[in-house]
Amino acid sequence: MSSGLYSAMSGAMARMKLMDTISDNLSNVKTVGFKRGQDAFAGILEQAQTGREIKGINFTEIKQGFTDFDQGMFNRTGVSTHLGIEGEGFFKVRDDNGNEFYTRQGNFHVDRVGNLKTASGMDVIGDDRRPILLPRSNVEIDERGMANLGNGELKKIPLFQFEDKSQLARRGNGLFIPVSEDVTPKIVEEPRIYQGQLEEANVNMMIEMARMMEANRAFEACQRMMKTFDDLSSKANDIGLVG
Repeated sequence: MSSGLYSAMSGAMARMKLMDTISDNLSNVKTVGFKRGQDAFAGILEQAQTGREIKGINFTEIKQGFTDFDQGMFNRTGVSTHLGIEGEGFFKVRDDNGNEFYTRQGNFHVDRVGNLKTASGMDVIGDDRRPILLPRSNVEIDERGMANLGNGELKKIPLFQFEDKSQLARRGNGLFIPVSEDVTPKIVEEPRIYQGQLEEANVNMMIEMARMMEANRAFEACQRMMKTFDDLSSKANDIGLVG
């Protein structure tokens, strides 16, 4: 098989991966706190990381798993347990198995015993590593994340930040985890949390649709190249048989 056919095939596979990421972005355009996924061509990624110009790459490879953490727009819901983050920070949440995650999704609720929960039922964790308890669902929460429990008692709903957010791996449903135990978060000293509002997905549908059309055209071009190289190979074999 010729190198040209391999090159066209690698280009087609790369566009298929790109389409997967774009489709995921579009399917989550209405998901609270969703951060759009990004892909990078391996050659361009290596050039950015090393500072060296990459030349003579015949085969295309896509690296997946990157995230665009740009701020999303706010949607006012008026629900007191809905919290939107502006700027840096993630909420820390924990599932029933003790696994901890970080998320920008603030569509919380208070269960029957007062635990602050995510929409999927995970506990929201405080800076003491314990689930946050609230006496009722309509407590007042200021921009610093301080919940007024009454009688002068306050409870902090902390935000956590990472110096290098590229060290966060996506885990679906708006959840992230550090890529290794060496990556540790810090408390956001001056958080900005807006009660009764939610951060929307930072996905621009028009841009994603344009990227999808571009990727589809590139995929079709690679398909035509593969057919051309296949036809040339067949004709070369026929000529060899005649000779």
